[in-house]
Order: sequence, then C-alpha cells, then structure tokens
Amino acid sequence: MKKLILFAVSSILLFTFSVTAQDVIPAPSSDVNRYSSTRLDNLVNQLKSTTVDLADRASEDLRGGNSNTRAAIETAFLAHQLDASVGFFQEFIRDGRRAAELRDAAAIISDLIRRAPASDSSSNLWRDAQRTIGDINREIGGGGNNNGGNNNGGNNPPSTGRAFWRGTVDKEVHLVIQNRRIETRTISGTPYTNEVFSFASSLPTRNVTVEVIKKSGRGQVNVIEQPSRDNDYTAVVQILDEGGGAREYELEIVWR
Repeated sequence: MKKLILFAVSSILLFTFSVTAQDVIPAPSSDVNRYSSTRLDNLVNQLKSTTVDLADRASEDLRGGNSNTRAAIETAFLAHQLDASVGFFQEFIRDGRRAAELRDAAAIISDLIRRAPASDSSSNLWRDAQRTIGDINREIGGGGNNNGGNNNGGNNPPSTGRAFWRGTVDKEVHLVIQNRRIETRTISGTPYTNEVFSFASSLPTRNVTVEVIKKSGRGQVNVIEQPSRDNDYTAVVQILDEGGGAREYELEIVWR
C-alpha cells in the first residue's frame, strides 16, 4: 500500500514538473529568426500615433475644402492607407512574425511614406513618420526592398543600404549625404526648401559604392563624389535640370 501511495505521489510530482518546465523551455529552433523588442514596440506605437494624426488631419482638410484638388484627395487616401498599413504591421509584431517578414512589411510602409506630398498642412507629420520608419528599419536590420530586378537587372550585388529624397530642383542641386543626413545645396537656380528624405539605414563609415536611381524628374542625376576616409565618408549626388522652370524629383540612393 505504501509503495502504491509513494508511486502515485511521485507520478503527480513528475507531471507537475513537466507542466511547469513547458513554461520555461526555450523557443523551438523554428522561432530563432523571430524578432521582438520593447524598443520596436515603442517605435511602432509612435508611428501609429503619427499616422492616426495624419489620417485625421487629411480628413479635416477634405471636409474644410470647398473644391478639393485631385492631389489633395490622393494625399488623404494615402494617409488613410498608411494608417491602416501601420495597424496591420502592429499585428505582425504581436503575432511574433519572423524578422524577414517584419523587414518586408517595413519596406512596404517606407514606400508608402516616400509618396508623401512635397508640402502640405501635414508636412511635419510626414517627416515624423519618415524618421520613425527609418528608426524601425534600423532596429530590425532592414535595408529597404532589395529585390534587385528593376534597379540593377540582377547583375550587381544586393544593396546594403538605401535612402530616399524628394524635392524641387531648378538648374543644379547637390545632395550631400553623410550618416543619416542629406544636405540639399542649391548650386544654381532658385533654391527650394520643400525637400524630404528618409533612410532605411545609415550611410556607413567605410568604403562603399553609392548609386542613384531617378524615380521621377526630367534631368540628369549622377554621383559625383563617393564616400571615403578623405571626405569623412560623405557621398555627393548631382541633380541637373536644364529645362525651363523647376521640376520635382524623386531619387532612390543605394550603396553596396
């Protein structure tokens, strides 16, 4: 009888230990690439707060306009699309998606933010969103959308980082790129101050090859100075707009 009772108690203790142990077993190997951090949660919550304000402001602007332009309507739709996308991104994080999936989702959001209007009543909010998505990309190790294809035909090695710039150019402008900053210098023509930029990752303090891709604009764009130790790892992109009047440009700057 004593042996039977002792066996029963031992079985209960063994079962209790097994159940408790399940709560402290490390994640299976399939979860190794999953990513989560308090900083990421805070950054995404910050981005969501900004996009909510953007969507609300866009709706207010439309309601207050007697005759809204197509551009104003597109901006409003973009703001609401961005807000919904960031909400879905929050679900990705709550679901414990793999880091690669988070990077792809962040790249999609970066592309949406890049389409921000050059100037409107919400310019400060758009810039805040650009800075925050840049911080998110750095947190999860993202470098933007590296699907190659349209950019390099698959002949070049994948990019290790990228930045985006949008602004108005009249004649000649130089973009001075260092770390996470782009300084716009008007060399000739009328200066404009409506430029916006964002980084998927910082320009590193090592030798890399910088390339520029013109997404929109009629003139020529060239990299006229590559980063090196001699120039404190600074790249310079030249934009030449030789047609009459000014034009808006959108550039993607990548480095390998």
